[in-house]
Amino acid sequence: MRYSNRTASLLSDRILHVLLFLLFFVPPLVFVPGRFQGQWIFVNYREPKLVAVQVLAWLFLTAFWWIVWKDSMRLERLSAVIRDRWTWLLAGFIIYLCWTARQAMVIEASLYELAQYWTLLNLYIALVVLWQEGVYMRTALVAISASFVIVTAIGLYQLWQPISFLIPIPGPRNPSTMGYKNPAALAVLGQIFLLLSLVSYWGRERRWGLAMVGGLIALAEAAYLATLQSRTSYFAFVVTMAFVLGFTLYFLWRRRKIGALKIVGPVMLTGVLLFGWILVSYPPAQKRVQKTVEYFKEPAKFLTSDRGTYLRNSICMANKNPFGVGIGNWGIAYPVYRCFQPKVCFNVNVQARRAHGDYAQMLGETGWPGLLLWTALLGWALARGLRMARQTFGFESLLVVTQFLAFLLIMLFDYCIEMPYHKFAFFAVLTMIGALSAAPRHENN
Repeated sequence: MRYSNRTASLLSDRILHVLLFLLFFVPPLVFVPGRFQGQWIFVNYREPKLVAVQVLAWLFLTAFWWIVWKDSMRLERLSAVIRDRWTWLLAGFIIYLCWTARQAMVIEASLYELAQYWTLLNLYIALVVLWQEGVYMRTALVAISASFVIVTAIGLYQLWQPISFLIPIPGPRNPSTMGYKNPAALAVLGQIFLLLSLVSYWGRERRWGLAMVGGLIALAEAAYLATLQSRTSYFAFVVTMAFVLGFTLYFLWRRRKIGALKIVGPVMLTGVLLFGWILVSYPPAQKRVQKTVEYFKEPAKFLTSDRGTYLRNSICMANKNPFGVGIGNWGIAYPVYRCFQPKVCFNVNVQARRAHGDYAQMLGETGWPGLLLWTALLGWALARGLRMARQTFGFESLLVVTQFLAFLLIMLFDYCIEMPYHKFAFFAVLTMIGALSAAPRHENN
């Protein structure tokens, strides 16, 4: 009987590992090209990723809920997650999103978003339970990192040779499986610190071969990121690197040993130097940086830029609709609420579909109460992560918090959680912080 129970347990663990790996490995790579008369005429990048996330998420959740009821330890953790006040705040926020859908111009657009948030809430609860076992979190980290090895390789190859069935949206020709420079840059930046966390773990475990390979992959991703010409990702990358440096100096000041820094430190330093060299020597990236510098010289210019215009008109939406225009309805309602510069990025040739800033879009869609709830959720999660990193001196957990900070920064000026895959990736990092905070089993590096 004991042998039978052990075999069933091993089989259950294997099923969870496989489904977890597929959930995080497959979606970034999914796209659907179309042909007509022997020619590739379009590529659908967005919705196939959403379908992959939804199908794989519910396959994983079905297996998880089937298995967890037979495990008393996981049931205890599940009970703790459900009782957690942050979980209640997340659930309350999603209920509020449902309420905003009552005033949506197009209810289907709201249902499109709500279906994603319902899946992500279920994933959050399940993964916080499971990821308190470090081996499962590392499975997800390996899956994400392996997927972006392929994404990065395709993107770097496109610099040399276009791929006929990966037609990019006008702009840089190397957005890989993401379709456009912004989604590609945000996706790469949205996992690079998770890769470094994995490298840190391999270094701590003295698995030098894996650590070296992971370091080289991180350098390739930094180089690829620099070629994508996304100013938001440039800004967020620089700020988060400075954040890691500051926290590392704090660790050293407290006289704690940080063994993992022997591996990750040189990788990060080399990555920053490589990133900077490409920005200086690659003309398209150089032009983007110069354009960004103009905003630092004259910050008022931002308010009349496209992003500034969308922000001001989102405030107009919220002022006229205190509870927003309905989740998922920003692009639909925007023509009605163009109070400021109504013809900027909206005319017979161009129609704005998103606010180019997730906080601005959340404000327009959910109003001031929705933005307050959203920022409270994120601020609370960041505070949890920082407290955990400070108390445990765990360099790997610090890199997960840094990854979360990178998302918070790119959401200031770009459409990150407006895209289904990126929303999923963001919630994955949010869940990692929840799991690490719930089970602080961190190494004192």
